[in-house]
Amino acid sequence: MDKNFFEIKNVDFKVGGKIKVKNVSFSIKKEGDIVCLLGPSGIGKTTILRTIAGLEKINNGSIELNGKTLSSKKKNIDPENRNISLAFQENSLFPHYTVKKNILLGADRNKGKKDKKIGLKEIVDLLDIFHVLDKYPHQISAGEAQRASLARSLITQPDLLLLDEPLSNVDQSFKEEIQVKLKQILNELKITTIIVTHDSYEAFYLGSKCGIILD
Repeated sequence: MDKNFFEIKNVDFKVGGKIKVKNVSFSIKKEGDIVCLLGPSGIGKTTILRTIAGLEKINNGSIELNGKTLSSKKKNIDPENRNISLAFQENSLFPHYTVKKNILLGADRNKGKKDKKIGLKEIVDLLDIFHVLDKYPHQISAGEAQRASLARSLITQPDLLLLDEPLSNVDQSFKEEIQVKLKQILNELKITTIIVTHDSYEAFYLGSKCGIILD
């Protein structure tokens, strides 16, 4: 039987020793699939992403990617060695770098890794942030900062891309256009992606599969 590309088995997701989401199991069958986790704010969606990325440890179960155990009770691979990219909901840009330099930090991580690559111009056009490339994070809006952070994550073309409410700060009039373009590029580059959101329309549009987290 073929192995799943990504799998979580019986994991309790915790923050500060307190369980946020209990006994979670789910899998992504093949590389390039997009999975959305839908649930209300505060339910533990971000905690799941932080744990997958290696920022939180687990005490039971396991997290596996492409046949390799990333996290278990006895093992925790460092975040920088997972080839996973996490785009946070809040502004995570380096304040002393321009937007362009922030994005190119992601490109540096991807040197020589992928046959098909996405370039700076393509990602900037996709997310409509050309006009802020030479600005610093404090000079741009929350929506522009979120799109720049998303650009940095996309350009790394990681084995697994984790997106935390990726379009929550984007203007509603522009959001649907970005959703269409984002889904297109994820499918073209076959980037396996887990998106967490409270927006049901976004979840069911972007995801090839959706999971619902309830209290």
